[in-house]
Order: sequence, then structure tokens, then C-alpha cells
Amino acid sequence: KNEGEDLRPWTPPPAVYGKLQSLLRRRASLIQAKTSLTQSWANDASLKAMFATFIKSIERLDLLVQKKLKEVLREAGLLEEVARCQAIEGIGFLTATALVTAYNRGDFTSGDSYIAFLGMDLRVSDSGQKNGRRYLTKRGCSEVRRLLHNAAMSACRSNAWKEFYNYHRSCGKATTQVLVMLSRKLARIAFALMKNQSEYQSKGAVIA
Repeated sequence: KNEGEDLRPWTPPPAVYGKLQSLLRRRASLIQAKTSLTQSWANDASLKAMFATFIKSIERLDLLVQKKLKEVLREAGLLEEVARCQAIEGIGFLTATALVTAYNRGDFTSGDSYIAFLGMDLRVSDSGQKNGRRYLTKRGCSEVRRLLHNAAMSACRSNAWKEFYNYHRSCGKATTQVLVMLSRKLARIAFALMKNQSEYQSKGAVIA
């Protein structure tokens, strides 16, 4: 009841959102199939050469999907936004595209609402005086979270985020926990850049 004034009527997503999301999901299925097949065929030497040719075909299809993504982004005038996000350590073209796609779904009032849309907000399972587990809501598109996870893995090795990663690991947090924290930070920075139409300025090592 208290949130009633903040509720807004549902609006259909812009056409470009549907196009980009569809391409990202198709690519995700392609990569998932490639990974699964590579693992299942790893010990079969009899058809190794033929399988290698097949994998190259998948990789060529992947490049074609990425080319199509760039075409859609260019037509929609969103390549500048993608470049803005790509300036952040660890974020490549695909992750930037996913973040821009999500941003263009609606008018987000804050970084918190954007993070919630990505399904990267925390759900607290407390009961009385007992503090329960914290876990991601995982609403929305799972592909953007997978791409952000990969971006965090890359970012944690950069000079800007290495200290952040090592500090939280030294505090006893698991690798996955720290990568989730870093994923959220990267997404929040990207949101701020898009919201304010500003350019990324790396501040060097970050701990907090």
C-alpha cells in the first residue's frame, strides 16, 4: 500500500529492446550449445577434425550475430552508449550491449531500480532475530548477469579493481560473493554513465 504512489502503468518495450534482447539470447544459446558439445566430445578422437570444423562454424555464426548487434545498435543510435560502458575496466562489447539494452527497457529512477531490473538485487531471508541468507533475486534476463560475471572476472585482474577483489577476499568472502559485488559495482557505474551522459574516469584502485 505504501508503494502505491511509486507504481507506474506498464509500457511496452521499445522495438530496439526486443531486437537486441532476441539477438543476445540467441547468442547465449549458441555459446551454451558450443560449451556443452565441446565437453561431451572432449575424449572422442575419432572425429576430432570434423568436430573442429563444426566448432569453427559456430564461431563464425557467433561473429555474424555480433555484427548484427552492431547494426541494430547503429540504426538505433546506441553505439555511443555502448562505447561509454566499454570504457569501464572488464566490460567488453557484449556486456556493454546487454547493459545498454536493459537501460533502454524503461525509465529507471535510480541505480537501485536498474540493479533490481537486472535481477542483481539481494533478497534477505531473515526470521525474527535470526539473520538468514542473502541471495540474488535473479529476476529478468539471465544473460546480462552471466556477461556481468565474466566482466567482473576480467575486471578483478585490472589495476583499478584488483585491490577491491583482494581486500574483500581477505575479509573472508568467497570468490563468487566478491565477483557478484563487483558485478553490481560495474552495473551501477554503467547506469550512472548512461543516466548522466558522462564519460568514465578511472580512479585507480578501488576498495569500497
